[in-house]
Amino acid sequence: MVAAILLALVVDSAIYNNKVHAGVSVAGVNLGGLTRDEAAATLARYVVDAEKTPIKLVSGDKTFDITPGDVGAKVDVTAAVSAAMDVTRGSNFVVDTVRRFKLYFSDTDLTLTGTFDPEKMDSQVVLVAKQLGVPAVPMGLAINDGAIEVVEGQEGNVVDQRALSEQLGKVLFSLGAVELEIPMMVDEPDVQAENTEKAVADARVMISARVTLTRGERSWTLTPDDIAAYMDFASETRDGESTLVAYLSASKMSPLLSEVADLAAKAPVNATFKSDGNKAWVVRGQMGRALDAEATVEALTAAALKTSGRTAKAVVVEVEPELTAKKAEAMGIKERLGGWMVEHWGVEERQQNVRITTKYADAIIPPGGIYNFDRQIGPRTEERGFMLAPGIVGEGNLEDVLGGGICQVATTLFNAVFVAGLEIVERHNHSLYFSHYPAGRDATVTAGAKNFQFRNDTDHYVWVHGSSDGITTRFNVYGTDDGRKSEFTFSGWTYGDERTVETVLDASLSPGTSVLQRAGQSARSCTVTRIVTMPDGTVLHKGPEIYGSSYEMITRIIEVSPFDTTAASPTTTPGSTTSTTGG
Repeated sequence: MVAAILLALVVDSAIYNNKVHAGVSVAGVNLGGLTRDEAAATLARYVVDAEKTPIKLVSGDKTFDITPGDVGAKVDVTAAVSAAMDVTRGSNFVVDTVRRFKLYFSDTDLTLTGTFDPEKMDSQVVLVAKQLGVPAVPMGLAINDGAIEVVEGQEGNVVDQRALSEQLGKVLFSLGAVELEIPMMVDEPDVQAENTEKAVADARVMISARVTLTRGERSWTLTPDDIAAYMDFASETRDGESTLVAYLSASKMSPLLSEVADLAAKAPVNATFKSDGNKAWVVRGQMGRALDAEATVEALTAAALKTSGRTAKAVVVEVEPELTAKKAEAMGIKERLGGWMVEHWGVEERQQNVRITTKYADAIIPPGGIYNFDRQIGPRTEERGFMLAPGIVGEGNLEDVLGGGICQVATTLFNAVFVAGLEIVERHNHSLYFSHYPAGRDATVTAGAKNFQFRNDTDHYVWVHGSSDGITTRFNVYGTDDGRKSEFTFSGWTYGDERTVETVLDASLSPGTSVLQRAGQSARSCTVTRIVTMPDGTVLHKGPEIYGSSYEMITRIIEVSPFDTTAASPTTTPGSTTSTTGG
């Protein structure tokens, strides 16, 4: 007998080795005898079909269809298959053996699991709720041609949105057509009162004459009909009795209040910083002002409850700027940590690019924050003031591109940050060598690719501030001096392959003429080593930091006339600034 049982177990294990055991299904889909991959493929087919199969919501003669896809449902097929495999493998030998035995007499159906988008679920439920049910009617007053009648509150019958969401969540992964009865609930009126006499008396006074709202020299008049339209009601306990209270509603008056708010509004001005090149200080901002809509409506209600003097003033409050002088002072931006200047002439379009990029580059960086040059200056578009100017394209070619020349800004800022001793996160040298930049300390930026980034690794905010007339560009970094010292050394140049010259025939050129198509360069490389030290001798940034720059050899290309191939040097050099205006 024991031998027979052991033999049966051996046979069973052999048959279902690396397979789902017979009798195991997921959401009604039989996976018995399938390998993990086969089970996943089978279940996935059902899931794809189920995503398009609507769940039918029913309430009386009304129906609504919601598919799993409508709520962003995603089924975890992998987890379901793993659970199916583990039915006879997920525990110890004894438990798994008992489970194998039971599966020959009764099947096991596992629940399919997954996720859905709560916002999409709420959106679908709200959509159903808006089309179904009758909301409660709050107690109030009906005013018609001066006649005032009490409107009794009435219960409503609305969709129980929470219950519907829960029920949908339970059937989303059933892989079949499902019909749900939409749960409904009683909607109690939010305003109910025993005493309505005060509200009737107050409403009669409120609509008895006009009410005026003033703001400076401007005024707005509310007619009795306007007042009736703006009136709303609440229930308050007075003298131990629930009492109906009439008031003017800010939400009902929103068009009028918006007009008044626009007239009253004055945007606050943030505190800013100024500097003299060595020190930085805070320039106080300005308080703004805004309409206090609720207080204004309360004043209007009070005026409407009077029999004379029915005028109210718009209530305007001061609005504090987001960055106050106090907050700005606490940032610790007060002294120069480092600075640099680069001077270089270029075409007017390039100067324009340099000027506006310098403005865009200004920023305040919190402690630990990373300054991202590419993101800070934003897209290089004509709408933002950028112009076509020479920039490096491809293998050392200088061509007109939007924003050409902005690397003068990146290089100047890099050097300011470099000498300030802040942590450099990312920096790349140009593909072309430019002698007007510090040796080994140029920085190129390409939209969406090469970038310049640094981290404010001080305990205070730092302010990156630049100025440029398009030729001379300066950047200073201000903050709180923590005593760090930045020292750096230049390795000198290591020269590689000499520049080669390629001659290209161009039949459009006149005999004896040539054109310099690309200046090219000889290969060179160098390193700059920086050591940033704190007063206690601690070396920052895992220093020494080594910044390598490598400029590969680029062939000089000269176009010549095929009718006179003896021309050794170009007689025409379009873009004669090719060796100086890029970068």
